[in-house]
Amino acid sequence: MKVSTFMVAALLAVFAGQAGAQQAAAPQAAKQKRKAPDAAALAKRIPAAFPDFDHTPNIAYKKAGGQELQLDLLTPKGLKAEAAPVLVYIHGGGWGGGDRYRIVRPDIASVFTRCGKAGIIGATIEYRLTGANSSALDAAVDCKDALRFLVKNAKHYHLDPARIATIGGSAGGHLSLVTALGNPKDFPGDPALAGFDPPAIRCEVAHYPATDFTDKALAERFLGARAQMMFGGPAEQKADVIRLLSPVKLINKASPPVLCFHGDKDTTLTVENSRRLYAKGKEVGADIQYVEVKNGSHGFGSNGSPSVDEIVAKAAQFVIEHLTNK
Repeated sequence: MKVSTFMVAALLAVFAGQAGAQQAAAPQAAKQKRKAPDAAALAKRIPAAFPDFDHTPNIAYKKAGGQELQLDLLTPKGLKAEAAPVLVYIHGGGWGGGDRYRIVRPDIASVFTRCGKAGIIGATIEYRLTGANSSALDAAVDCKDALRFLVKNAKHYHLDPARIATIGGSAGGHLSLVTALGNPKDFPGDPALAGFDPPAIRCEVAHYPATDFTDKALAERFLGARAQMMFGGPAEQKADVIRLLSPVKLINKASPPVLCFHGDKDTTLTVENSRRLYAKGKEVGADIQYVEVKNGSHGFGSNGSPSVDEIVAKAAQFVIEHLTNK
């Protein structure tokens, strides 16, 4: 599915501008409580965006904190492989928002569409959002458990547990890095899924992620009042958690291949995050590639170079090369 630069820019503007649209309607909206998005309406976005896939929705992979966590699978139509590779999408939203239906973003959906043509199954997962009862560490554990569930049920869903990759943007880029780079032993989750970690993660793609919460200058806004939600307590008491959630501290020579994209004009998560991850990866001998998007904002925007179309093509090629090679 070819997506024009104009269409990509327009759709990305919709996602980035939702808050502005809500402000424009403030006089009326302020009079009534904002309704939560309708789950059924959200779910319809996926089959509409992926007509070339069979959609298996609402697969419960665990219960945690009184919540049933679900994932959806996208299987390329006509796929006959008994054990196909799988690319797992981890959504963004500041760790406290977003949902798995963000897979329909054009910069993500187009990657999955290209990968589907190469026989790769897609998965999009939800995780506990940060709040009074859960932290970003809980989110990371959930992401690990989602992969464990896929491994445990690989035969049922015709997946190859040895060919799994992750992709995400912003908070999802961070969580996809932690999922791929973090030692599973440091992220124990649902006992029913224990022992089902993937033999390895084949590769990981991160768009404009956070990478280092241990650096006070880089992560200052996460280490104050927000630390309780992010790390489960005051930053000075959660050094171990902060380290586990810092990809810069997790990457090593044995890490899966990483491809990272970041806009140099990003004001939400500064480009220094990806620059630092790339520098650390090269220092330790990891397999890491980094593409800095000139004039790119958080979400890349329409004026970046390389363009969103070019980013999509490079990301898909990277995933296909690593997942289709047995």
